[in-house]
Amino acid sequence: MSIALFIAAMVVQDLNVSGGVQVSNVAQIGLATRHARCIVRRVGIAPEEDAARDAAIRTAVTDCRAYVESDHDAGRVKVGDRVVSAGWWKRMQRVFDAVESDVSNAIVSPKQYKVIWQLPDGGRVDVYNAPGPLTSVNLLVVPL
Repeated sequence: MSIALFIAAMVVQDLNVSGGVQVSNVAQIGLATRHARCIVRRVGIAPEEDAARDAAIRTAVTDCRAYVESDHDAGRVKVGDRVVSAGWWKRMQRVFDAVESDVSNAIVSPKQYKVIWQLPDGGRVDVYNAPGPLTSVNLLVVPL
């Protein structure tokens, strides 16, 4: 009986995880992760009412996108010690769009959420707690 409850709890837990955003560019992992975390932190504990929750998410997305854009405009977005190229930044916009969509879709109840990494081997860790250098991650948004 307890095994069945454990399996049911695992299934329910997996249903509360976002679809994720695959980031396969080493230089983009940090930016995508910071952007997702910015949104989640700005929302905080999501409001219970759908309209209020949607408004909080929209405000967080707008504020966090403005923040990352201002960093880019000020020349603070770099790969190594070089400012990123216009083409690289344009590709990054698609990653930001995917992150914003995924985070928005994941925040569905009045809870606080966090971002974790799903590693290429399927393991999940808190962001920046990977056991070694990464070439790709799947960003997941999970309730606390």
